[in-house]
Amino acid sequence: MTWTERLSLRIAQSIKTEETRFSVGQLAHGIEIFLLNVMNLIAIVAFSFFLDLIGEVIPLLLFFFGLRLLTGGVHLKNPWVCLIFTVALIISGGFLIKNLPEFSSPFVQIGMSVIGGVGFLINYFYAPAKHTYMPNDPKIQSRNRIIVLLTIGIGCLFSVTLIGYTYKLSMTYILAVLLQSVLLIPRTFQIVSYLENKS
Repeated sequence: MTWTERLSLRIAQSIKTEETRFSVGQLAHGIEIFLLNVMNLIAIVAFSFFLDLIGEVIPLLLFFFGLRLLTGGVHLKNPWVCLIFTVALIISGGFLIKNLPEFSSPFVQIGMSVIGGVGFLINYFYAPAKHTYMPNDPKIQSRNRIIVLLTIGIGCLFSVTLIGYTYKLSMTYILAVLLQSVLLIPRTFQIVSYLENKS
């Protein structure tokens, strides 16, 4: 049991009452996810500030986690590995956005449309992830799928249309869709499971 699991369990046991409809285990899991997200946020903001990437990282972080909140996706069991992977992923994305040269619009728009379309299809078939904390209620899953598909479709349409005016923001949104979609593919779950079992 990791220290975040122990701490979450202690907090859950102290706040659990008879009226609470969730079990201690469910409360502890939710608390642990919250703690891990706070740690990730602090680390990402700190690294992006020191690397002068705050303007690129914050929008990427908002888009990425906004989509991921609705769809779930692959999770790493070890909180420290998760922290390192998440920080590296988001900071690398911010670095890419900051140093991305502006290409001619028609080619970029075609590429963005392809990435947006692939992200839309991945989310259509696999969102929300069944292997994560997402509720099993079909109504909630259907609602989340519709919201994320609309968000991706409308967001990609705006990104492609406004590329001439908001190049970096448009590219940031498309990158967030790409990252979120890749972490939703079943093959990604298999790779992560294989790597975790090997260590």
